[in-house]
Parts: sequence; C-alpha cells; structure tokens
Amino acid sequence: MKSTLKTLVYTLLFISISSAAKAQLTVPDSLRIGLGGGLFSTTGSNFGTDVNVPTNAEAGAAYSYGAGVALKVDIPVLSHVLVTASVGYNTFFKSANGNKSQQAITNATLPNFNTIPLKVGVKLFVGGDRFYAQGEVGETLLANKKALYAMYSNAFTWSPGIGMIFPLQKHHRYIDAGIRFESTQTFYNNNNNNNFWALHLAYAFNLK
Repeated sequence: MKSTLKTLVYTLLFISISSAAKAQLTVPDSLRIGLGGGLFSTTGSNFGTDVNVPTNAEAGAAYSYGAGVALKVDIPVLSHVLVTASVGYNTFFKSANGNKSQQAITNATLPNFNTIPLKVGVKLFVGGDRFYAQGEVGETLLANKKALYAMYSNAFTWSPGIGMIFPLQKHHRYIDAGIRFESTQTFYNNNNNNNFWALHLAYAFNLK
C-alpha cells in the first residue's frame, strides 16, 4: 500500500511538471535560491517510534518541538508556477518527560530525532506574486538511525503549505515566510506517521 501511494504521488507530480514544461511560453523569472530556518510542533503523542498504549491510558509525547535549516531552489516554468527542490536538516528535541515516555529504553538516554528531508514540488502563486500555495513530496533520511534503533534509513514524505514573499529594497532579494504540514511514514515496522506543523522564514534571491 505504501509503495502504491508513493508511486501514485510521484507519477502525478511528474505529469504536472511535464505538462507545465511543455506548455511553457516564456520563463517569467530566473532561478531563485532560498536559505532559511524553521520551527516545528509535532502532533499527537506518537512522533518517533510509535507506542502501545493501554486502554484508557495516555501516551507521553517523547518529542514535541523541533527546529531545522533548509536550502531550497525555485525554478520558474510558467507565469506564477515554479518547480521546487529542497534539502534540509531537522532536529526534534526530546520533551521534558522524554526519558519516561513509552518510547524510552530503560536506563538509556533518549536521543534527539534528527532527519534530512529531500523534497521536490510545485509552488503556485495565487492572485499575484506574493501569496503562494505549495505541495512537496520526497524522502526523509533518518540521520541517527543507530541511536534510535530504527529499522529503516528513509521514509516517504509529503507536505502541503502556504506562504508569502516579501520583496526587499535590493532588487531580486526577498523574505519568504510560510507555514506547512509535513507527514513522514514510519522508520519502524508499524503504521505510525511522524506529523508536524512548521513555520519557516528564509532569505531568497534570484540568480540574475
């Protein structure tokens, strides 16, 4: 099922990008590079390894917040349509009660949850050149697999989001701010998804 979903999503993305490229008349802008950071808030209490919770009991969240950096490239293909590619490094910090959570191992310190997301997507500007909606898919690598006793080194990731571009006084320089939801499939042999909300802020510039 997971392989089928990944194949479907990647196929739809490829068709969308190919269609946009074939329909291209004039490139409205040059390639844009952005470098920035983000703050994350995980959803639920099972981010990480997932847990088995007894009936009527409540799981303690091992990871609640995180932060990361990312490098992104935006490639214009149509007016108000860009293809994106990004790489990042994220760290999710263990919560105050992380060592007592169901994910912790007795007498072992629970490590941070470090990931490297690799994503491609499409960015669509709506009603001008400031506000955009974006969708991305890709693979997230687990940077400290051994420390987390994970079974897999990578997992499928998808992420929708919205944002705004704020032009700076210097020509072709921008501030890119936005919010997104990101979901990564499990690194273990279970049905868990690692979900979080992210706020990002980046400095971007055109190569021209």
